[in-house]
Amino acid sequence: MNGSTKGAFNAFDEELNLDASERQHAVGRHNEITKHLVETEGLATSTFLQGSFARKTMPKPLKDVDMVIRMHPRLEDDLRRPGGSAHAMHLMRQAVSGRYPDALFDVDDAPAHALQVTFPDLDFTFDLVPAIDSDADEIVYIADRDNDTWEWSNTRTLNRIISARNQATGGRFVHQVRMLKSYKKGHHLLDGLCGLLWESFAYTAVDRALEHSQALAVTLEHAAHAVTRPVHDPTGADDLTADWTPAQRTDYATALSSAARQAAEARRLEEDGQHSAAIEIWHELIGAPFPQPQAQSATEALRALAAGSITSTGRAVTSQRGRQPARPGRSWRTR
Repeated sequence: MNGSTKGAFNAFDEELNLDASERQHAVGRHNEITKHLVETEGLATSTFLQGSFARKTMPKPLKDVDMVIRMHPRLEDDLRRPGGSAHAMHLMRQAVSGRYPDALFDVDDAPAHALQVTFPDLDFTFDLVPAIDSDADEIVYIADRDNDTWEWSNTRTLNRIISARNQATGGRFVHQVRMLKSYKKGHHLLDGLCGLLWESFAYTAVDRALEHSQALAVTLEHAAHAVTRPVHDPTGADDLTADWTPAQRTDYATALSSAARQAAEARRLEEDGQHSAAIEIWHELIGAPFPQPQAQSATEALRALAAGSITSTGRAVTSQRGRQPARPGRSWRTR
């Protein structure tokens, strides 16, 4: 970690990376399924990945892989009839079970648009999403089993936009989104918020290459204000907060405002070279797996109290840009 705030964030980033062998297995299984459905079964014309795994914004552990199956055009008339979305999933189940007889399928607990598949040799699931092509290049219609419909989806546009933003930030954007998702896991109030919401916050706040600490600080500051109004996904198509109540917006704004203040304090301390103090604040804010700083000795604390300030975590620093100024008390004396 080397004792610097940047080093702590680099170590944090490493801890969030998906296991390389799991990623390789996921890509390999995706390719196998694609070949089977396209070349062997003739059920699909092609497939593509969607979701946080596809966008590389998923922190470990790898839990699921979303795979969109572009159904063959010869099937469209049948699939458009009543019961067509469920029929599409039935066709996929037959095809996949023929290639992987030990696979297990979950329909009841799976999302309405997906057939969830568990393979005995993998520790993560695949969500297979049947889709029908549209006249627009990046638009498909995905199955909705619950409502027996086919819903418009621009997920390929989303993939492209996030990829472009990642390139514009020197490859840092997806790493910073993973960090934000890790932050929200440690906060009960925020943990239920969808991952795409955090990608949206970051997409608005981070449009150039920033150090990780700066990117998180500006995103939290933006998010604290953004949650008081509609928040759209990066493509601008969907309001991700449409079902929020005013009370929820207030609660989220309060929590994020507090986090933004701590992040700003950590940034000030980092700028003043008070790295242990900055790391301590980030650790308190994010929790594990963000590194913990070295403990402060009594001598260091007394020296800092003489002219510095005290951070929100109670650490004395020589910088005067902690949460509150240090005010050493006068010694008591008797007459």
